[in-house]
Amino acid sequence: MYQEQKKQIYMWPSHWDKPVARGDYGAVSCNNIYAARAGLQILKNGGNAFDAAAAVSLALSVVEPHHSGIGGGCFSLLYSEKDDEVYALDGRGTAPAQAGPDLFLKDGEVQDEWKDLGGQSVALPGLLRTMDNMLKRFGTMSFKEAAAPAIRYAKEGFGTSYTGALTMYDDSVKRKMNLSADFRKLYLKGEKEFYRFGETQKNPELGALLETVADRGVDVFYSGEIAERIVAVINGRGGCFERSDLEQYQPKFRRPVQTDYRGYHVVSFAPPSGGCALIEMLNILENTDLQSMGHNTAASIHAIAEAMKLGFADRSIALGDPDFVAVAAKRLTSKTHAGERFRLIDGHAGEYAPAEGIEAKEYPGNTSHFSIMDRFGNAVSQTQTVRDWFGSGIVVDGLGFILNNAMSDFSAAAGAMTSQGLAYGSANSIEGGKTPLSSMSPSMVFKDGKPFLAIGAAGGPRIITGTLQGIINAVDFGMNPEQLVNAPYVNCLTRAQGLEIEFGISEDTIKLLEEKGHRPVRIAVDQAMSTMVNSVMQKDGEFYAAGTKRVDGCGGALLSSGNIVLEGVSQEA
Repeated sequence: MYQEQKKQIYMWPSHWDKPVARGDYGAVSCNNIYAARAGLQILKNGGNAFDAAAAVSLALSVVEPHHSGIGGGCFSLLYSEKDDEVYALDGRGTAPAQAGPDLFLKDGEVQDEWKDLGGQSVALPGLLRTMDNMLKRFGTMSFKEAAAPAIRYAKEGFGTSYTGALTMYDDSVKRKMNLSADFRKLYLKGEKEFYRFGETQKNPELGALLETVADRGVDVFYSGEIAERIVAVINGRGGCFERSDLEQYQPKFRRPVQTDYRGYHVVSFAPPSGGCALIEMLNILENTDLQSMGHNTAASIHAIAEAMKLGFADRSIALGDPDFVAVAAKRLTSKTHAGERFRLIDGHAGEYAPAEGIEAKEYPGNTSHFSIMDRFGNAVSQTQTVRDWFGSGIVVDGLGFILNNAMSDFSAAAGAMTSQGLAYGSANSIEGGKTPLSSMSPSMVFKDGKPFLAIGAAGGPRIITGTLQGIINAVDFGMNPEQLVNAPYVNCLTRAQGLEIEFGISEDTIKLLEEKGHRPVRIAVDQAMSTMVNSVMQKDGEFYAAGTKRVDGCGGALLSSGNIVLEGVSQEA
């Protein structure tokens, strides 16, 4: 018997596939295990990717209020197998009608407090209307069915996420607490006590509101008493909202941007998103042979960093809401333009950004992305946000949600820095009804005309650079989601801000990058950049999912047997 066991062990291979979340009936990748379960349960009950997307989105609104929620907005990239078409649904939210270019100015000076914490910082909350529109056009289930998991979590409780607990110690969040007793009542255990990672919290107010919306329709949120309360609390903090802003709000369908990259077809969200910059970077890099350079070598990192800087340099002055300014999206995403920009790259680190954009500054990233594929051939890649951690910090008392501060993504003045370290020109100036520029870049990669990869990220400007590297890791280096989301990442917007490098890239490589003129910013071994990539991949008839370990990521897959496979950080209530 002993000899037989020994022989069996000897015959085992020296290596094998790592266990990953995969299944043949669909998959979900997002930043929270509760939301992943919500989406997978909808798929199990016969829903499609769009039904599951609404469930995931609403669940995230309950369990991750620090990142996103019904007081914020989203960009949704949707592939309908029935139509064989990719749709870009812009539910980010727009400026109120009375907003103008001087919204954040006093005596000609930008007021940072207004940008971050005032009623002036709130854009129209577009998430609920967008989910309703998506369900009605593409889904098979009612809003009530999609909202059921979120309502259950709100009423029965959920475990506090690691990131949710961590954010409470951030200085900006502390300022929001100090400004608002309603904030403290909603998100603290007591007047000063925080929920710890894994501790159960509830939000019955939000549960009751979602039940009302499920029973009476989303118009109840955008009109009548609820709308009046929203407008009153915003204007009480210096805003310029009118009820008609909410009553008239509708998400917009945009034309996606796209390119071919090494035999794959890549589609990303249209302006005012970060998709143009992402496509431009891919087009620049197609002029290189990353695969032969090797993954995360000095040569490949140098090429990627230069492409990043070139893309951000163009983005800083060229992009805005295409309904208000003429955006040269076709030129920015063309192979010709990429070839011209590529010729600026040599063996030394360049600086391509306008002078206003080179000051080194911290830029937080507070967003949530999820990706979904179903067995019917549909796919969703959605990024949603309240912008900063807990948005503006403004709570509508009794309704259980936080309002965004997305107006801060407009240019307060030409060349003025946003809190995310970016400077824009007049194309992104404030105007009523206009959508602010965003780094959110939900994307999809197609192979032989079918969805191969649904991908996107959270993390402020690192959304674009993270999504870029995720696609490169999949296409150039053959990685599955589990590998591509957890490999060491880099980030570079300008040479002056530096080349951020996560632990795992060798010191020898970093020294070679220094010799090329880069300014490395090393991320400590116990730290990670806010490059929070989530992706689902379809390959050989199976769906692979993984959530980033930089946050409470969770990937999950559905098997034809009805079983669900999950991975990620678990907080059980």
